[in-house]
Amino acid sequence: IYTRLQFWASVFNCASVISNRECPLHRDPRSTPEGIDVMSSISQYCDRLMTLSNLGIHLQYNSGTMVGCSGCIVRHGVTYTGDHIVWAWFMWDTLHNFMGIPQPTYATVSA
Repeated sequence: IYTRLQFWASVFNCASVISNRECPLHRDPRSTPEGIDVMSSISQYCDRLMTLSNLGIHLQYNSGTMVGCSGCIVRHGVTYTGDHIVWAWFMWDTLHNFMGIPQPTYATVSA
């Protein structure tokens, strides 16, 4: 697996493709709390709503929309009508631990 990981060109170590499925409100306990999950919406003629419930945010989640949040901390879910695909990128601590790779740290802003 190490030889393959040398060619991995993403900071994310997991990806998921979700097709035509509603996602009830949930958290992702395997994701790193320091990491940002990125969810991209791809669809045609679809009416979708993403909810980030513990932040009190409801987003129109049309095709081409990308949302980034800590899936471990932020409770999120999607309701929809019509056909759609969600492409999600995220990080799991278990893979960092297995490969002996340092875990990410929280993002900071420097002046």
